[in-house]
Amino acid sequence: MNKKIIITISSLAIIVGIFLAGNVGLKFFFHDYLYETPNLKGLTIEEAKLLVGSEFKLVDMGEQYSELKKGEIYSQLPISSKHIKKSRPIKIWISKGMDTVILPNLKGENMQDARVILSDLGIKVDRISRTMEGYMNNKVIGTDPSEGSLISRGSSVSLLINVSEIKNIRMPDILGFSVGEGKKILREKKLIIGDIKKVYRNDFPENTIIDTSYPVGKDVLAGSVINITITTQSEEE
Repeated sequence: MNKKIIITISSLAIIVGIFLAGNVGLKFFFHDYLYETPNLKGLTIEEAKLLVGSEFKLVDMGEQYSELKKGEIYSQLPISSKHIKKSRPIKIWISKGMDTVILPNLKGENMQDARVILSDLGIKVDRISRTMEGYMNNKVIGTDPSEGSLISRGSSVSLLINVSEIKNIRMPDILGFSVGEGKKILREKKLIIGDIKKVYRNDFPENTIIDTSYPVGKDVLAGSVINITITTQSEEE
């Protein structure tokens, strides 16, 4: 074999060996071996403990109603497939199973109060329709399904809202404002704050509004629900 080729191969082998040895040494030094987070959804705590063994520590964050069976893990952080260090805690939430409640009478409630009542029962608002009947403004005059219906927690209902005047409002620019400032601006424009989504961003102050469900300047109906996205400094959220 050509002497030059032999020298080249030997040099490459030495470089690869040094790289691998150095990489392993660094990992040992900084304890930087990463493990893939297992998917624990659908498992009981006992099954999850057997799966993770001594690699991770499970932290029970409480129970919530969900579509999964009672006693099964329905959510976790960090999420599965994310690579984390050994022994890092995995937060888990346990399902209380599906539950049913009787839909209360919401007629006469203003829309924001109705949303709070439903949220406390574990029920989401799916669609909001508006009509002009009488003089009650922004009040619930009907639900679908109707009051008294047996409904599962975690499911959704639609609301029919009465408005004294149906008019368009220009969506205000609340980007860059804090949550409190944004809510105040929306209230002044007769708009309602809806769901608040949090995303990790370290290039903005905590609780800064960075997105809205309606574009700035777009015409929206008075009483519309505006969902917002705000920043958090916590990577877990």
